[in-house]
Amino acid sequence: MKIETQLELKKYIQIVFILSYRKPTIIGITLFGIFIVSSTMIQLGSSPFNGISSLLLFFFPLIILILPFSIYRNAKKNFESTPRIQEKINYEFTNEQIKISGESFTTELTWEKTYKVLELKNWILIYQNPRVANVIPKEAFGNNLGEFRELVRSKPFIKQKLKG
Repeated sequence: MKIETQLELKKYIQIVFILSYRKPTIIGITLFGIFIVSSTMIQLGSSPFNGISSLLLFFFPLIILILPFSIYRNAKKNFESTPRIQEKINYEFTNEQIKISGESFTTELTWEKTYKVLELKNWILIYQNPRVANVIPKEAFGNNLGEFRELVRSKPFIKQKLKG
């Protein structure tokens, strides 16, 4: 099975946000910041301003706003500084391997060394290790998504989280 894909900046930023906000630390920081802001606002409503409350009310909204801004800025910077992410990429999935070729590279990966395959709402991620993944929009599979799922399911040694 062969597919072709090319990531656009908007889609790249989208998947970086999705993956970032799946991490427990990012979720925890965000929820903690919302809790602090909410409790500080409730406290301010029931008592006069004090130095600590006003400092917390100023500091934690900044964290809540800086975090997504930082994720956006880093994703955009990474996309613009890594030409290979922007290339048209061809994937060929066989029973033995994954062949990946772009305008400036060619790679062949065996299924045995594939760490994990994860299916999200609009994405397929093929992890080479716990930190590096090939990101493929589901739309690139067209009618071959079911065939791809079956191919991955036939590899019991791969961690997989697939739908359907």
